Amino acid sequence: MSDGADARESLEEIAPSEADGTADPWRRLDARMLLVHPLETLVRFLPALLAVLLFRSGSDDNDRWELYAVPVIVAYGVLRWLTTRYRIADGQVELRRGVLTRQTTTARLDRVRTVDLTARPYHQLLGLAKVEISTAGGGRERLVLDSLSAEHGRRLRAELLHRVDAPAADAPVEASAPVGDELLVRLDPAWLRYAPLTLTGLASAAAIVGFASQGFSRYAQERSVFRAGAGWVAGLVWWADVLLLLGAVSALAVAAYLLTFWGFRLTRNRLGTMHTRRGLLTRRETTIDAARVRGIRIDEPLGLRLAGARRLKVVTTGLLRERGGSDWLCPPAPADVVTSVALRIRPDREAVEGALTAHGHAAARRRLTRTLVPATLASAGLVAARLLWDWHGSLLVVVPLLLIGAVALGRDRYRSLGHAVTADHLVTRHGSLDRQRVVLDRDGIIGWTVRRSFFQRRAGLATLVATTAAGEQHYDIVDVPVERAYAVLAQVSPALLAEATPRYESSAPTKRGA
Repeated sequence: MSDGADARESLEEIAPSEADGTADPWRRLDARMLLVHPLETLVRFLPALLAVLLFRSGSDDNDRWELYAVPVIVAYGVLRWLTTRYRIADGQVELRRGVLTRQTTTARLDRVRTVDLTARPYHQLLGLAKVEISTAGGGRERLVLDSLSAEHGRRLRAELLHRVDAPAADAPVEASAPVGDELLVRLDPAWLRYAPLTLTGLASAAAIVGFASQGFSRYAQERSVFRAGAGWVAGLVWWADVLLLLGAVSALAVAAYLLTFWGFRLTRNRLGTMHTRRGLLTRRETTIDAARVRGIRIDEPLGLRLAGARRLKVVTTGLLRERGGSDWLCPPAPADVVTSVALRIRPDREAVEGALTAHGHAAARRRLTRTLVPATLASAGLVAARLLWDWHGSLLVVVPLLLIGAVALGRDRYRSLGHAVTADHLVTRHGSLDRQRVVLDRDGIIGWTVRRSFFQRRAGLATLVATTAAGEQHYDIVDVPVERAYAVLAQVSPALLAEATPRYESSAPTKRGA
């Protein structure tokens, strides 16, 4: 599961040693999943069934054979329950599943990195949860148990991450749960004011609008609702339209914030494992093995920076990357709150909030060039449109705004650019509209790349890429003077300096043992 040696798929039946009871007992999913899986399968195929029903609505054939799919789907769900089993034995977790083709997937316990518990509304109604076990190989390499009771899901999490033996079936969940958890941060409802200030909030608002519009368009004849609304909005003055748009987007962003982060809690137990819980309708619990954490990332989008806020994420191995939010350690919150949480996870004040080394005048020129050139081209296009096609002269007001904004953006991008090396961490920061400060553990770096484009070579700059097995797998020090890039490499990984000479510069990192 975790790599080529740890994962396997087999068509074998149960070995005799298991049949005669000498091996650890196999466990089944909760029987209440029989109410969940057929429902999920039916919903998944519902559009196809509706299409068939509509296609045959005018037919004289009274034999509704398509309705036979319903009991088939239910029977398939029962077979999934009968053929899915798992166990923890011999230092590994093993999952066997498959109706037509039997598959066996295993993962060593020492490769387990995170355990996610997800409970959608119907899971919560039945007291169930979906358990996703992720290993060192990343989000794609995982075992999924859908569904277990919420109580047994937490027991299984304790077995996998805390190496706690499975309790008796009638033992309360508290008997196996770690005690004395340290509360690091809890959601404050006042933080809702930061929801409209991030690109994530705006994207969530857009998704809600798109989903609602599709729903209305299905049931409103000729989209009369939208036409009436558009006509009413068109009759307002422009500033009222702007205020209405800002109010609607802000309300939707707040709603998305509530759905995602309601009840957010970050705790740390006596063994160092961190645990997050969040969600209004769909509740998610993520447990991260602290021994596998390789750093933290402090995000400061422009809107949050202007409001004095930040957000915090973890850099670790084994997270489910396709599921947004698994790496959150603190939602958008005041800067002092985020800094306090960051220092409790990585108690290195110089790395978390210390000053960074600037990258010099050449880097500043590159930042300004990369913002001014597009703005100048856009301004020239507006002037040409005014002269050649007689566009309205009021558009020329945009020209100085574009140039002033480009200069301001370039200067801010340079002020955000920097790096630092402390006793335990490599720190890199870049970005303006979405500024990120990464505090990466030095012992988590497994390789380096010194990358130089044509324009960087002319400016005497380079991008130093630190390769790691965690998070995004690489973190960049952008547009640093080339001599400083090798100085950082020598300071962090002196044993690799001889291998990272200019003749070996390429896109492939020079690696050491993982």
